[in-house]
Amino acid sequence: MAEASTGEKLKVFISYSRRDSTEFVDELVTGLELAGFAPFLDRHDIAAGEKWEERLGGLILQADTVVFVVSPEAVKSERCAWEVERALARTKRVLPVIFKQVPESEIPEELRSRQFVRFDGGAGFARPLAQLAEALRQDIDWIREHTRLSDLAARWEARGRPEALLLRGDDLAAAEAWADKWSPDALRITEGVRDFIVRSKKAEAAFFANTRATQRRIRRSRVSVGVLLIVLLAVLAGWWKQDLFRQHLYVWRNVNVLTAAQELALRPKDSFKECIDCPEMVVVPAGSFMMGSLPGDGAETEQPQHRVVFAKPFAVSEFDVTFDEWDACASYGDCDPGVSDAGWGHGRQPVIHVTWDDAKRYVAWLSKVTGKPYRLLTEAEWEYAARAGTTTAYPWGDDIGKGNATCGFRCGLAERALPVGSFKPNAFGLYDMNGNVWQWIEDCYHFRYDEAPADGSAWLSSHCDDRVVRGGSWGSDPGDLRSANRDGYDTGERNQFIGFRVARTLKP
Repeated sequence: MAEASTGEKLKVFISYSRRDSTEFVDELVTGLELAGFAPFLDRHDIAAGEKWEERLGGLILQADTVVFVVSPEAVKSERCAWEVERALARTKRVLPVIFKQVPESEIPEELRSRQFVRFDGGAGFARPLAQLAEALRQDIDWIREHTRLSDLAARWEARGRPEALLLRGDDLAAAEAWADKWSPDALRITEGVRDFIVRSKKAEAAFFANTRATQRRIRRSRVSVGVLLIVLLAVLAGWWKQDLFRQHLYVWRNVNVLTAAQELALRPKDSFKECIDCPEMVVVPAGSFMMGSLPGDGAETEQPQHRVVFAKPFAVSEFDVTFDEWDACASYGDCDPGVSDAGWGHGRQPVIHVTWDDAKRYVAWLSKVTGKPYRLLTEAEWEYAARAGTTTAYPWGDDIGKGNATCGFRCGLAERALPVGSFKPNAFGLYDMNGNVWQWIEDCYHFRYDEAPADGSAWLSSHCDDRVVRGGSWGSDPGDLRSANRDGYDTGERNQFIGFRVARTLKP
């Protein structure tokens, strides 16, 4: 399989000309998917006045490798040439494949020195596809980390280099180890990434220097009260075996919350992470939308359609809560360490077999260690965040398609939940809102939307044995993945189809 040690599929952006390569590229996408990769491409027409460079640049930035399909029309296309130039500027790995033969002199100079995979040599499709797959698998873990750090460095630069977005702790150590593994045969590490790592090291060193200085002042004050020191040491020795001391130690080592100024400076699609084990949070903008479905377009439970207004932004976790994040809460002592992973492993798998009460304990833990208002999403927040400005059945359109989400046969023969982030994010930068696992919601389940809140708040009632779930799962029919679809489960329900994601209230 084309997965890194993290379990994530390698993301492959395909650059091509639609004038002569569409059918070939469709076949190439199918072949790469079957080989275990996550290929994607841009199928949009360029509208008048559209900032297409921004759209394509974003697609290239999230890719681990760019495959350039060489054809007579592609080598003449300014847009294809721009994509190659952009990929190389971002030091992305570029692999050219020959679909239709063209004179070597017409191939962009940046590609001529690279090893071609030829699909035009009469050897059929399977053999060159296998050659391309083998090339893509080279140094897969190093390439994945190259993409991740490039994305983090670009985000840090775009946000004005805030200290809150620098690497910390184990994440910084992993980045340094990755940089040390660089060889002249690998992709160049950009100055932006190097600067990002260096600044992170300096910030980490400054933090520990300040901590050590504080500790020295404390020790000097203790010396002046020797008797008190003995008493204090005795108390600390007793605390060492207690959960309270261990919990305080966790917060001191791992938590780095936003300051009031940093929180007020957040803008839509900005992201932040307030402890090493906390979910990455993404800012969702204020706004309004029509919630639910019109008669004839959906189930009665999705009616009446009504407008909901969000007066201020809020934050939503970029992914469903993972087993890695759940295990941190379990190690702290606030979450169940025995939650079953169905044999699929922990890591970046979405946590499953959790009840609504389990999910509430997790957000309570986040709030406790950070001192910030973490919670479950309200039902209106979930649909607003899932739609991300769209009015279609799914965030990507009115058809389920393939390669958009994890569900049953029509989505790609899913047999289990996949690691979070296996598909492209929606327009708000959120992954897996539709599909993979159902997501527990704060609201009580009501059969219809009559008298539902219009301000995005949770809709509660005195009788609330069932809570809302949203999004569909890897075992669902495609209709369950629609943004308007909703269901309810008993709060004690625990199965391999349900997980959750978290929200955070932001300062106005």
